[in-house]
Amino acid sequence: MLRAAVHRAALTAAFLGFTGCTARVAPEWTEDPDATNDPYRGPTAALMWPGATRSVQITPEGHLYNGEWRLRIRPLEGDSAADPPKRIAYEEGWRPVAHWRRHQGPLHWSFEAAALPTSSKSDTGLFVTLLIRVRNEGDAPREARLEMTLDHPGREAIWAAADAPRGPPSPPEWGPESKGALVHAWCEGGATQGPVTVFDWKVAPGETRSARVIYPAYATPPSAMRSWARVGHDTRIEQERTYWQHELDQGAQFELPDATVVRALRSAAVMMLACRERVDAAWAPIGSPFQYRDIWLRDAARVVQALTLIGHTDVARAMCRGLLELQWPQGAFLSQRGQLDGTGQALWAFEQALSRPEWPDTLDVFVAAAGRAWAWCEWQRRLGKQSGWIYGRMMPFGDPRDNELISAQLVGNDLWTLAGYRATLRLLDAAGKRREALQVDSTRVAYVTDFERALASRRAPDLPPAWQPGGYDWGNLTAVYPTGVLPPGDRRMAALARRLWASAGGAGLLRYGRTDSLHYYLGADLATWALLVSRRAQADSVLSAMLFWRNASGGAGELFSRQGDYAGNPPPHGTSAAALVTLVRHMLIYDETDTLKLTLGARDSWWSGTRVRRAPTHWGTIDLEFHRDANEAKWTWTPVAVWTELTLPPGYRTSGPVPSPARVSGDRLRVLVPPGTGTMSVRIEPGGST
Repeated sequence: MLRAAVHRAALTAAFLGFTGCTARVAPEWTEDPDATNDPYRGPTAALMWPGATRSVQITPEGHLYNGEWRLRIRPLEGDSAADPPKRIAYEEGWRPVAHWRRHQGPLHWSFEAAALPTSSKSDTGLFVTLLIRVRNEGDAPREARLEMTLDHPGREAIWAAADAPRGPPSPPEWGPESKGALVHAWCEGGATQGPVTVFDWKVAPGETRSARVIYPAYATPPSAMRSWARVGHDTRIEQERTYWQHELDQGAQFELPDATVVRALRSAAVMMLACRERVDAAWAPIGSPFQYRDIWLRDAARVVQALTLIGHTDVARAMCRGLLELQWPQGAFLSQRGQLDGTGQALWAFEQALSRPEWPDTLDVFVAAAGRAWAWCEWQRRLGKQSGWIYGRMMPFGDPRDNELISAQLVGNDLWTLAGYRATLRLLDAAGKRREALQVDSTRVAYVTDFERALASRRAPDLPPAWQPGGYDWGNLTAVYPTGVLPPGDRRMAALARRLWASAGGAGLLRYGRTDSLHYYLGADLATWALLVSRRAQADSVLSAMLFWRNASGGAGELFSRQGDYAGNPPPHGTSAAALVTLVRHMLIYDETDTLKLTLGARDSWWSGTRVRRAPTHWGTIDLEFHRDANEAKWTWTPVAVWTELTLPPGYRTSGPVPSPARVSGDRLRVLVPPGTGTMSVRIEPGGST
């Protein structure tokens, strides 16, 4: 396994610039976290920050865990412990200030936590500020006890920090009473003995008592903990809110009359922005805040594209610079052994991030990297051609030890390599290297021909996972989107979608492996394909499933059972966040062809009035507004230099002619308008597809 060299560096300067300011005191959050949807078996949430090398998990039991040691929180009345939390919710479903509740009779315990950087510019650790409140809702005084214990969970833990010390763990210690050089948590006012801190309160009816805890990602000198703790909890919470609001304001703005979708977009953006680490002066996306703190090109490319689509272009391009570190001297891009799709995925990510909303002034480093990668791929193909075997012209055997789970020549490797050829061609064109671009294009055309011949010889009814028998479906799902090797109307793609959705019980999340399993992002590319072939209802069904399978903190899992059991793979997951963002963006704005497609899959409810601002496309940054009245659909958008295709609201078709030179599709479900147009009104009537 190839790990990127991640260096400890300064955390985000935007935060460090205001940590010393005086923030307004935040009121207690009043929304009920238990009222939030959470389909998973066991609530959980991540306390995370961009550039931090560890995150903190709020466990299903309501404890805090940083991958090395745990803070066990036990609220009691007498010998009776409070129930575990039902939900662990982010504020408004997206802002990473976590809230959860636990109950014991009339004693109602509430918890509020957020993670923020330390004050040191040379540290990549976090401190969690946790406020615990207990309120007596009864009519008589109650004896409340709060026991907090520091321990190492050992085999109980379902994940461990990659940088956790090896060997026997040292006993964790509380501050400020500890005389040791490092402490593992900080709390004042309680009775501390060894790893345990206890608060005993007599709580009158209607009274609230509270305790504040500082929990670090790494063992910390008491002086540093003391200094950070001087800033009150409410101020720290307001800093968290201010930071994330500022970060999301930098991207495109999606104003939809659909609070669930808006919150989902925001929570996905927070997940992708938070799950990155420094690679020298660049950024590298990581798989998740917990068990996947590593770089998989399969995941990284999706995150880079998704961040680009929602306007976080600078971050996406910084991640591309981080991915350059994964190129081997021979030219291939590899993050994990045997995963030969990484070369095409890296090149595709470069093209996606660098082409929107306009190419940067210099592309030299990326053009050079793409040239070496293309040369390596052609070298592999030349070696294979010498065998005379029809599959010899495809990428060589590999054992990905993941996804397709077969040692073979994978169809997905060739699809992604072809996407890399296309990306290299576009990079060369943008850099003005026309001669080199023509050379790459000629090899791409030959490769597509070889691919089609190999596919015909395979005689599979749809698109197989590998050129040899066996394997799980994975890379083959990308044939139309995003790799663009086959046209949307290809019958084999339709057959593949039909087979996979039938196996899963209908359009939605796909199964993977066991019959009762669900995979969050595996079928997302099929949803985009469905949009492109006017199967809007199926794409919408996939989105509905994605929206449902998010927890109260907005996190989506990767692989789980139909009962919501995620075992050792807790949400959130970066590629799941990217898949949801990408699908919603495609439903509104799709720019992967030579035509700008608007409202390709916009839901009926969105037509009551939707606005998108500052969305990057291949033809610049655009704004979009659309709405439907009783018998008219209207669009307003930033004019672009290509034709624009407008898809009517679901269940409607055009009624009568449209202004020339606009054209109506044969099924009367779409209107095509010429370059330079920025507004269109169309009379409509019921009768279109849904």
